[in-house]
Amino acid sequence: MDIVNIITIVIALATCFFGYKLNKILIAIFGLIIGFNLGVTYLPNLLTDQTVIYIVSAIIAIVVGIISYNLYLVGVFLLCALAAFILCENLNLEENIQMIISIIAGLIAGILGVKFTRPIMIISTSLAGASALSEKALTLFNFQNNTLEIILFIVVAILGMVYQFKQKEVD
Repeated sequence: MDIVNIITIVIALATCFFGYKLNKILIAIFGLIIGFNLGVTYLPNLLTDQTVIYIVSAIIAIVVGIISYNLYLVGVFLLCALAAFILCENLNLEENIQMIISIIAGLIAGILGVKFTRPIMIISTSLAGASALSEKALTLFNFQNNTLEIILFIVVAILGMVYQFKQKEVD
């Protein structure tokens, strides 16, 4: 499990500090994740064979990833929406309320991301990267301190935003 946490931390750092520059790659990756999750979540209602579910989910993942990569604004919407959703998933609220807040925040971030692509993408990727980093770093070192996690999250998110905003825009 430590290797998964380490890989997650590396991806979280890249997302937090280079999210906007890596946007096409991140958009494709998040498209793959969204497509696969859609498949494994909803296909069991239609299919019973687990192998077929995973194969069809992988195909859906590839299609959504390609669409996200090629249709830039769709990808921007999905990236910002997923980043906000991931951020809200760490609020530690009652499950149904947290899901509603996560979905609403994701939709708002996605819409704002399309309208104000660069700043919203920088903010979304910094927050999502910092959130994943703070959670996994403390898990990796067996710390269970919410205050430390919040402090680490805030510091890393601010550093990520400052770094990304100082970079020259490349479009």
